[in-house]
Amino acid sequence: MAEYTLKYINHRARYDAAAFIEQCEQTYHEQIEHVADVIAQNSIPKPIVLLNGPSSSGKTTTCARIARALAVRGIHAEMISMDDYYRTIGTYEVPPDPENGVPDLESPECMNLPLLSQHLAQLAAGEEIAMPRFDFETRSSQPGARTLRLDPDEVVLIEGIHSFNPVIMGDLAHTATSVYLSVASAVVPEEGARLEPQMLRFLRRAMRDSLFRASPVEETIRQWNSVCRGERLYIAPYRGQADLTVDTFLPYELCALMQQLEPQLCLHKEALTGADLAPVGEVLGQVASIDYAALIPADSVLHEFVG
Repeated sequence: MAEYTLKYINHRARYDAAAFIEQCEQTYHEQIEHVADVIAQNSIPKPIVLLNGPSSSGKTTTCARIARALAVRGIHAEMISMDDYYRTIGTYEVPPDPENGVPDLESPECMNLPLLSQHLAQLAAGEEIAMPRFDFETRSSQPGARTLRLDPDEVVLIEGIHSFNPVIMGDLAHTATSVYLSVASAVVPEEGARLEPQMLRFLRRAMRDSLFRASPVEETIRQWNSVCRGERLYIAPYRGQADLTVDTFLPYELCALMQQLEPQLCLHKEALTGADLAPVGEVLGQVASIDYAALIPADSVLHEFVG
């Protein structure tokens, strides 16, 4: 796991922002190129690509970046988001998270995994499927939103937190390449506890949910321990099956996210401590701002969280 000091990040943000951003993006780009090379080399025997990773690891953007890298190599990639296989709220009983006293929204029971497994089997057999789409505003599944058939010279990319689940992986291991995405870096302040990878992902999720999912920062904090529990129960046991790994962390993103989130986070420092996010509260006011908007590429993974 990589470690970056907050002192280093602040210095680069203040005095070398353009080069700092370019370097971070290039490191991420090189990982994407390597993954695309491996998938391309195995595209015939393994036309299915499973992308897994915890919340806010950048699965959606990375999936799209891999697809574009494959296109350069002459391989067309269709994409499926597991989020579209969430079940409509109210049509099933959301299982509880007894540890944290909230609904377990990370549970695979919230998703129609049997339907996804059936669809992948149909795609592998050359059949057409009618895929649903999940509307996060209304929390409802819209069946048959689009159809898809996988041509013989194509691969299909499936991303989501349960893509390594045995219901999915069991029958696909011999025809799939599995890629694990995560924030695999930490930030070390001059004093106090370091910001662990899950804390950096929290900042991403808090920003994304407030902007795109009608969920305020305090709700993301309230749900965070349950999110981490879900990762421990539903992702960690299967991550060792990954053929490839990608660290999606961009060190400059801490500056970009904090300058947007700080006013709200300052109002909820006690809640941060209760959600095992105390180090986030401790660095408030210590992270340099960065004029990133004009400097980041259009396909940066950061856009998934800041728009």
